[in-house]
Amino acid sequence: MIFSKLQIPEEFMDIWSNFQNNILSNKGYTTLALGGTISVLVFLNFLKNWIKQLSFYKKLNIPGPKPWPLIGNIQNVMREGFVKHDIELMKKYGRVVGYFEGSTPVVLTTDVKFIKNVMIKDFNSFVNRRTFESFTIEPTDKFMTILKDEEWKNVRAIVTTAFTSGKLRSMSKHINECSDVFETNLEKLADKDGMFDTKKLFSGFTLDVISSCCFGVSTNSINEPDNEFITHMQKIFRNSVKPDPKIMLLFFFPRLAAFLVKRGLIEFFPIKTLKFFEDFINMIIERRKNKLETRDDFIQNILDHEESKSLETVVKDFENEHSESKLYKWNTGLKKTLTNREILSQSILFLLAGYETTAQTLCYIAYNLAMNPEYQQKLCEEIDSVLEKHDGKISYDSINEMSYMDNVIDETLRLFPPALRLDRVASQDYEYNGMKIKKGMVWSVPIWALHHDPEIYPDPYEFRPDRFNEEEKKKRDNVTFLAFGAGPRNCIGMRFALIEIKLLLSLILSKFYFEKCDKTPETIEIDNSGFARPVKPIIVKVNRR
Repeated sequence: MIFSKLQIPEEFMDIWSNFQNNILSNKGYTTLALGGTISVLVFLNFLKNWIKQLSFYKKLNIPGPKPWPLIGNIQNVMREGFVKHDIELMKKYGRVVGYFEGSTPVVLTTDVKFIKNVMIKDFNSFVNRRTFESFTIEPTDKFMTILKDEEWKNVRAIVTTAFTSGKLRSMSKHINECSDVFETNLEKLADKDGMFDTKKLFSGFTLDVISSCCFGVSTNSINEPDNEFITHMQKIFRNSVKPDPKIMLLFFFPRLAAFLVKRGLIEFFPIKTLKFFEDFINMIIERRKNKLETRDDFIQNILDHEESKSLETVVKDFENEHSESKLYKWNTGLKKTLTNREILSQSILFLLAGYETTAQTLCYIAYNLAMNPEYQQKLCEEIDSVLEKHDGKISYDSINEMSYMDNVIDETLRLFPPALRLDRVASQDYEYNGMKIKKGMVWSVPIWALHHDPEIYPDPYEFRPDRFNEEEKKKRDNVTFLAFGAGPRNCIGMRFALIEIKLLLSLILSKFYFEKCDKTPETIEIDNSGFARPVKPIIVKVNRR
């Protein structure tokens, strides 16, 4: 971070030297005097850094608000939340804005060409995501999302093999099994008043899917909440599913957060639970390696990679897939497989990234369909038509023919993107339209502001699935929709999440309707957590068709 280190200017050191020679030698002076002098030096250093911040963006030719000492511009984010803050900032300063998160300079942009350059065309200058020292402890230090450069490429190339069409087809049967359990719960609800809290029910489903497709464990989290495996999984999410002051600490005072984490004073993930998963996953890996059990799931796919495909072939496939990006050559020796520790990290990441985001998207889909019955009817007609051609079978093949369902999902993700920001870090100095990004600076897309830009999406707060038909999509650049990111560092689990959503949605809407009820909110208010979480529960009603 450009302003994070304490740098004492030479003139202040001269003052300190005189203080030592002329004052400290006199034993009559107290410790209070020493403390006061140090405080003055620290204050003067902060003042010097603040003065630098005041002219920092002007030198880079980037507009933005003036920062406050020490806190930068975070007071507006904390008061308004990311959604309102980002939209207001774009309105006031334009499509490229510079501001400070504490001492960290961040450039926000909704400039479509700028976004495409950074994420795709000039990816080589922005390979890495923003990372935090607080996560540099096992096993979170090996999350693919925070790995850098060659290490990231190596892990990404291997993990990509777990999400091929063939692997997803195999895992879809586990998703269908979880969908059947979900249907049973809907039947019970329909026999009563039909009303349900979408978050509770859909979270149970996504938890069961990840348990099955990642760890090879069959769970029934709605009916058996006391299962040890489920209990530990829910502990991981306890901090992640609600606004938490520690998250603000993580973003705005990362060095302080790292200091507290490394001394065990705060934790972002419960250590005992991480240890439980470490032992559990290591046991699974050893059993799979010794051929004591096999299963079509994420861990098995990673282990099978070593025997099925050379990494050189995987790398070639990966680079062909992202041919628009000027990817540099691989400069280190290629690993053929992941270590147990790396598999553990990616498994926990799969759990964290795939649980709440998918459940939340399903909640918003149910809400949008309940509030817009004409679009729900059109989707039901498509599902009926496709299933008729497939003898009523909901499968990997049948759901891939449901194009209008894709429109409904994408429009929901546009309205309610799982994450409100997308970050990259400049690996070298970079210039765009006369504006300069210095090496080490954070570059970020405010996804909510982009997705609700009326110049890109007219009437942006209205639910209109037809925005995503082929004709309409041709009118926009692909990077105007960033629910899963873009370029080589996009969401690796995107296809898995979409298949999971489509399989369940097909089953539900082939037999049920979503309807609004007196507890259904007329509008959705987003909290200040940094994710598109609703302030109030989303309650809808389900009825048999």
